[in-house]
Amino acid sequence: MNLDRRKQLILSAIVSAYIETGEPVGSKALLDREHLGVSPATVRNEMSELERLGYLQKTHTSSGRVPSNAGYRYYVQTLTPYRLTEREQNELSDAFRTCVSLEELLEQSTRRLASFSGCTVFGVSPHCPDGIYHFEVLPAGRRIFAIMVIASGGAVKNYFYRATDDTSPEDAATLTKIINTVFSGFPIDRIGNLRIMLLEHEIRAHCPKHAGIAETVTRILSGAKDYELHIGGTENLLSYPEFSDIETARGFIEMLSTREHILETLLASRTSDEVEIRIGAENGLFKSPHASLITLSYDSKFPVMLGLMGPTRMDYARTLAGCSYVLSNLKDFIEREY
Repeated sequence: MNLDRRKQLILSAIVSAYIETGEPVGSKALLDREHLGVSPATVRNEMSELERLGYLQKTHTSSGRVPSNAGYRYYVQTLTPYRLTEREQNELSDAFRTCVSLEELLEQSTRRLASFSGCTVFGVSPHCPDGIYHFEVLPAGRRIFAIMVIASGGAVKNYFYRATDDTSPEDAATLTKIINTVFSGFPIDRIGNLRIMLLEHEIRAHCPKHAGIAETVTRILSGAKDYELHIGGTENLLSYPEFSDIETARGFIEMLSTREHILETLLASRTSDEVEIRIGAENGLFKSPHASLITLSYDSKFPVMLGLMGPTRMDYARTLAGCSYVLSNLKDFIEREY
């Protein structure tokens, strides 16, 4: 529904005031902080009409009003874009000058964006941008091998295999050579059963006493097809009054522990180069009318995604500007480095 200019101004002023204070807004308080050029009676009438139209709602504790989900939605759709200051840009882009891998960069970016926004931030990326890995097998004990999995982007993960016989540097070197020869140059999504069978055959032929390591490597490859989830600012939302009661806080903390659910929800909403804002209970991650979710995706060469959860009364203009700036820098990094 289109609102006339006066209703737009009053709705925008109420949402802005509520974002800043977290307190229900009455006509007197609104006129004290905004020069609307109309009488108190006119403001009261317009607020009543906005409530009737579903853009505002009354609370049980005050004669003032707060935005409804529809009010927030209208506000977001008519936002004036926020321009980041040079200091804010430097705060958000500092990680891009020091990080060397996409995984490290996304982890640091979620932390910077969480600090900037006062929200909880999710960063999603594939385990390995182009799916190509290098393996190093090293003795890590009398009967334990460490398996280092090194992604082409520089990320390193360590796994362990408990052998049935004693390990040796020679066995480790042989296994390293076999694994890398079998998988050399093959992206993870092109490694099928035939190549796994070849791995098993080569290990049995050249290092039979450690044939069981093939099963561990197969599990590693299966997990490597998944996405990595980084979370920054896990405690940020608990500082808002809306999240201060025990049940809401407990529910939020429990949600943060369900990493698979978070990944599934974010990836299900992934679109190419688009911003999506889910307000209140429609956020899909946390069943609360007090939390909104902003998601941004880059799905060209290597898919990455940012998700930001904050209170429904977050500063949408500034937060969107920060998210877009970080995603733009991630795009530049991917296009430059890969």
